[in-house]
Amino acid sequence: MRRVKQMAISVLLVLGLSLTSLPVFAADELLGTVVDGSVLTDDTYAEGYAYPRMRGSILSYGSGSIGIEGTRRVRLTGSTSAYRNVSQVQVTMYLQRLKNGSWSHVLTLGPKIKYNTNYVTNTTVYSVAGGYYYRAYGAHTAINGSTTESSASSSDGVWVA
Repeated sequence: MRRVKQMAISVLLVLGLSLTSLPVFAADELLGTVVDGSVLTDDTYAEGYAYPRMRGSILSYGSGSIGIEGTRRVRLTGSTSAYRNVSQVQVTMYLQRLKNGSWSHVLTLGPKIKYNTNYVTNTTVYSVAGGYYYRAYGAHTAINGSTTESSASSSDGVWVA
């Protein structure tokens, strides 16, 4: 009987120790790494900006952001701004996930197009799989007559547990 008690205590001790150990996630190994221009972070929010390479006449800037909204939910937001009212202002946002060392599209939001204005924005909340880095990647365009100006934005990566 005493041997059974000792064995039961040993099993409970081993079980208790195994349950209190903390798992190590891939985020720990990759934290701070730069992948395609995005720094992998443990932040809950990241934003990227797009400025035309050469100063254009109509596209001012674009921005895209990702924020953790709760358990395995992220908010994806993007906007495009023109210097003045133009024929069209567009924003298309892509939610991207880092898998096997490269970013791949998980969700496409848009394009959202506004006419005869200088600003457009679009946002959504989306459920994602845990255990990955995610980032916001945006395509920003302003069109006025025959002139089209475009630029892209990308945020840093945020870890979703």
